[in-house]
Amino acid sequence: MPKRFILSLTLLSAPLWLVLRAAPPAEPSLVSVFPFGGQKGTSFKATIRGRALDRATAVWFDCEHLSATIAGVAADPTSAATAPAKGKGKKGSLGPLQLLTMEVTVALGADAGVHSLRVLTPAGVSNAIPVRVHAEPAMQEPDVDHSTPTAAHLLSSLPVVVSGKLTGAGELDYYAFDAKQGETLRFDGLSSGTGLDPGLTLYELTGSWFKQDRLTELAFNDEDVWYPGLPAHARITYKFAKSGRYLIRVSGFLGEGRPDYLYQLSVRRDADGPLEVDAMRPAHQLPSSSDLSWRERTWKRELKPDRLRSLWARAATQPADRVSENIQPLQLSEQAVPISLPALLEGTIAKPAQVHRVKFAVKANDRISVEVETLRKTVPEFNPYLRIVSVTGDEAFTNVHSTVNTCGDTILKQIQPKTTYSFPRAGEFILEIRDITHAYAGPEFGYRVFIRHQVPHVGEVHVGEEQMNLVAGEVAKMNVQTDQEEGFDGQIALTVEGLPPGVRAAMGTDIAPQVPPPYNPGKVERFQPESQKATFLFMTDAAAPPTAKPVEAKIVAQPVANGKLGRPITVKTFLVTVVQPATHEASK
Repeated sequence: MPKRFILSLTLLSAPLWLVLRAAPPAEPSLVSVFPFGGQKGTSFKATIRGRALDRATAVWFDCEHLSATIAGVAADPTSAATAPAKGKGKKGSLGPLQLLTMEVTVALGADAGVHSLRVLTPAGVSNAIPVRVHAEPAMQEPDVDHSTPTAAHLLSSLPVVVSGKLTGAGELDYYAFDAKQGETLRFDGLSSGTGLDPGLTLYELTGSWFKQDRLTELAFNDEDVWYPGLPAHARITYKFAKSGRYLIRVSGFLGEGRPDYLYQLSVRRDADGPLEVDAMRPAHQLPSSSDLSWRERTWKRELKPDRLRSLWARAATQPADRVSENIQPLQLSEQAVPISLPALLEGTIAKPAQVHRVKFAVKANDRISVEVETLRKTVPEFNPYLRIVSVTGDEAFTNVHSTVNTCGDTILKQIQPKTTYSFPRAGEFILEIRDITHAYAGPEFGYRVFIRHQVPHVGEVHVGEEQMNLVAGEVAKMNVQTDQEEGFDGQIALTVEGLPPGVRAAMGTDIAPQVPPPYNPGKVERFQPESQKATFLFMTDAAAPPTAKPVEAKIVAQPVANGKLGRPITVKTFLVTVVQPATHEASK
């Protein structure tokens, strides 16, 4: 039975007992954690800023090598200066900010990279925030002022990772270090993802006759180009011409500062070992639900030699001929190379205006798919432009999607990472690969292109929720959108597995959202999949027992075509908790 609280109310009328069913307690929501990481094999104190944390029972990580002990929860005195947490109106997102202090232990077996942290309360499990594990020694910025060059805090030994904050507008943090002649150091300014866009500036203490502490700027870096979906991290690699003391400054891009603008400053030498390409990479293999290969409309998903076999695994039927196990990439140069489909192409646009070409033949009505992956630099720095022309030079199609905006007087053009096309007639064609600008190139402009016949299959399944906190006796919904790629015209069976006792899921209906009137979307069939929407209803029994810890459930999709059921595919994993509603009795 749910716990009941007895309230005595004095009113004008005779006593009347009322049993009121109150709203469930607010779900916990996390804004940030400082520091947002630590060294392997150490313990450190950390503070979480969030909401509805006062009844926290545990801290949950996605790795058994990380653990934490809660020390206490208190109100945040700076909460008035912080905007509400991001979210879709989740319960608890507009409550007062609180500070949860804890002791975090990182075992030696923890993998380097970014892990996820969540908080458990009787109201369920919170959203996830990142915690970075690294091998270098760690320290926190000093409590004393170090916002000027003369007050710079000395980093006495390298390598080191410094955790700091830029809490106020215009705040600057200076650090001093010693470098030797000919030594190369790398500096990374990493953001925790709460809004800070860090910038790094490297200085030499040159002095002058007028000013002994005069600084000479040696290097500066914000991210090269800001673009939605790409990290806002700063990086400087510098070889020092002479020995001496130098300064590195951490700042916000526009001088911004907030309590949750957290950074890590990593300083290391070449001699400290191989440098990470992405210091904020995931710490371990992503689950199948997060497999980037099925986000087919992104530039960074991997095109591997087994790509074709993987595509057929998401189809309802299997090909009559045996699918190649592996298609090894063909290295391209400026010579037009004849190929047969399917083909995996790999190359680098090493110099401006360089164009790579391959020649292939098709039959009438052949349906072709062309996918491109950027290996190092990506959009908007490297913009792979694909153009398919006949041997006489007539253009068949490109990976540029042209649309007319809603005002009707502007044509918008954008290159796409995947394009499909149906050839009306047989012939020989040439695929050209280059950067769209003809002006930029370099060793980081690497690509892979996979050209093949289309495979009708289940594409990405979009689910926004990462956790579901279900209230006993109530119903919650989850919206799902499925992509049908490359002409897949069957059905997709969706089921939920691994739910806790007393919870069942069923498909339901929902009111269709209002959409604006259509405009000219261009040849959208070449660049966007067909999509369908579905709604899961999670029905929780009133007597369902509360969960002691989150339960990992998964959404499974199975393609259906011509009455044939394809293989089950795990397309999403998410955490589920069952909580009891708050109830009380009142009298008057």
